[in-house]
Amino acid sequence: MVLVYESDPLDDEHARGRFYHVCRGRIDQTPLNVPELDRPYECPQCGIDLEAEDFFMALQKGSV
Repeated sequence: MVLVYESDPLDDEHARGRFYHVCRGRIDQTPLNVPELDRPYECPQCGIDLEAEDFFMALQKGSV
Protein backbone atom coordinates (compact mmCIF):
# COMPACT_ATOMS: atom_id res chain seq x y z
CA MET A 1 0.00 0.00 0.00
CA VAL A 2 1.50 3.34 -1.03
CA LEU A 3 -1.58 5.60 -1.05
CA VAL A 4 -4.43 5.97 1.39
CA TYR A 5 -7.66 7.80 0.62
CA GLU A 6 -9.65 9.07 3.59
CA SER A 7 -13.05 10.65 3.32
CA ASP A 8 -15.23 12.07 6.07
CA PRO A 9 -18.64 13.10 4.68
CA LEU A 10 -19.34 15.17 7.80
CA ASP A 11 -16.26 17.34 7.23
CA ASP A 12 -17.65 20.25 5.20
CA GLU A 13 -14.24 21.74 4.43
CA HIS A 14 -12.71 18.52 3.05
CA ALA A 15 -15.81 16.56 2.01
CA ARG A 16 -14.10 15.18 -1.10
CA GLY A 17 -11.51 13.40 0.99
CA ARG A 18 -7.74 13.44 1.12
CA PHE A 19 -4.90 11.33 -0.22
CA TYR A 20 -1.90 10.39 1.91
CA HIS A 21 1.32 8.63 0.92
CA VAL A 22 2.49 5.63 2.94
CA CYS A 23 6.26 5.98 3.00
CA ARG A 24 8.35 3.20 4.51
CA GLY A 25 5.39 1.83 6.47
CA ARG A 26 4.26 5.17 7.90
CA ILE A 27 1.47 7.42 6.72
CA ASP A 28 2.81 10.86 5.83
CA GLN A 29 0.21 13.25 7.29
CA THR A 30 0.74 15.77 4.47
CA PRO A 31 -2.29 15.59 2.15
CA LEU A 32 -1.47 15.13 -1.55
CA ASN A 33 -3.28 16.45 -4.59
CA VAL A 34 -3.79 14.41 -7.74
CA PRO A 35 -0.77 15.16 -9.93
CA GLU A 36 -0.97 16.25 -13.55
CA LEU A 37 -0.99 13.41 -16.08
CA ASP A 38 2.51 14.16 -17.36
CA ARG A 39 4.11 15.01 -13.98
CA PRO A 40 3.89 12.21 -11.38
CA TYR A 41 4.55 12.88 -7.71
CA GLU A 42 7.94 11.53 -6.65
CA CYS A 43 8.52 10.91 -2.96
CA PRO A 44 11.85 12.47 -1.92
CA GLN A 45 12.38 9.83 0.80
CA CYS A 46 11.53 6.51 -0.86
CA GLY A 47 11.72 7.56 -4.53
CA ILE A 48 8.41 6.01 -5.61
CA ASP A 49 6.52 7.69 -8.45
CA LEU A 50 2.80 8.16 -7.92
CA GLU A 51 0.84 8.86 -11.09
CA ALA A 52 -2.70 10.18 -11.47
CA GLU A 53 -3.92 6.62 -12.16
CA ASP A 54 -2.66 5.51 -8.73
CA PHE A 55 -4.74 8.26 -7.10
CA PHE A 56 -7.88 7.23 -9.00
CA MET A 57 -7.37 3.60 -7.95
CA ALA A 58 -6.98 4.70 -4.31
CA LEU A 59 -10.17 6.75 -4.64
CA GLN A 60 -12.08 3.65 -5.76
CA LYS A 61 -10.55 1.21 -3.26
CA GLY A 62 -9.75 3.44 -0.29
CA SER A 63 -6.06 2.49 -0.46
CA VAL A 64 -3.60 1.13 -3.02
